[in-house]
Amino acid sequence: MRRVFLLWLAALLPTLLWAHPEWKEASCIGVIDEQNTFALTVKFDVPSFLVGQLPKYAPIKDLDALMFTPGRLASSIEPGRQLFLAGLRLEADGKPVAWKIETFPTAEQILAQSGRQGEADRYPVMMNAKFTAAVPAGTQKLVLRFPDALGTVFTNLRKGMEFQTVMAVSKNEPGEFQISDGPAPTDNQTILTLLADGFGHVLPAGWDHCLFMLAMFLGAASLRQALGRSLVFTLGHTLTLSAVALGWIGNPGPWIEPFIALTIGLGALIAYRGTASNRQMLVIPAVFGLVHGLGFAAAVSDRLKDWDNGSIVRILIGFNIGIELAQMAVIFTSAALLWTVLRIGLTETKVRRTLCLTVAIVGFGVMAWRVAGIAGLV
Repeated sequence: MRRVFLLWLAALLPTLLWAHPEWKEASCIGVIDEQNTFALTVKFDVPSFLVGQLPKYAPIKDLDALMFTPGRLASSIEPGRQLFLAGLRLEADGKPVAWKIETFPTAEQILAQSGRQGEADRYPVMMNAKFTAAVPAGTQKLVLRFPDALGTVFTNLRKGMEFQTVMAVSKNEPGEFQISDGPAPTDNQTILTLLADGFGHVLPAGWDHCLFMLAMFLGAASLRQALGRSLVFTLGHTLTLSAVALGWIGNPGPWIEPFIALTIGLGALIAYRGTASNRQMLVIPAVFGLVHGLGFAAAVSDRLKDWDNGSIVRILIGFNIGIELAQMAVIFTSAALLWTVLRIGLTETKVRRTLCLTVAIVGFGVMAWRVAGIAGLV
């Protein structure tokens, strides 16, 4: 069993060490004017897109090769423009509508923006690309798709003072926007989209959430107790995420990432020692949830700042319910796997302590790596 966990850890660490450290998801604002001109401004991590990777998976070595190999960035711009244009698709009542590129970041602009951010924070380079399309008069519904390499794009679409829709558009589920007085999308459709995106932020994307939930489960005396700790964690997560999104506190910046890894290590170590009381084990996930909420806010707050508070609240509720459902799925899966392992005759205490120690080592190791990254040592 111990050998299996060591192999798993060896497979996991390279991914953690080479992944994009401060990735941010794309966002966009679309406005349809009185002449039915659709102006779309997309804010995205340009270097990650140019290397053909989702921002959270883009290896630093590939980004550095793009940015610092003479001539490579400049030669990537035109293929990148065409790739973006090919992946950006619009349908008006089921009929394709052509996009026109108005502006796209140049190599000089990308290098200048990265340079202004400083050596330690040279990625991501979030910049705008602008596109226009002529929407036929009388159109009732628009279907919008983004290039797959952008991942999920948080979209705010407005038509004058008449219609405004906020939606998380993923590559597997294009955005459908009702822009006329015809049948509008139901709240259930919108909520389901937000729930799915929140769920996906944990499974499969949120390995840190999964590790923390595993630690909370391993330190719990029962499945009910583990689910209670998950709920408390989500409440803490929601408070700080909401506070940043609504502008009550500032964006925490990159320093929050080592603290997130620290909470994983500490949570697993506390579960390993098994000395905390049940009341303490409710306070701990609440406090750690506040930290994780700041980390999530660092990625989403910039794209929420232009939206009204009502839309923000709806987005946050949908996301966090989706996140809680995913955390519950992690706990139930962990319980099923533990039950299966114990059926072969292993001692439950030994299995729990081995898992806790493994998660603690991963958490503290990732914390050290992120601190080194912020300090410019790696």
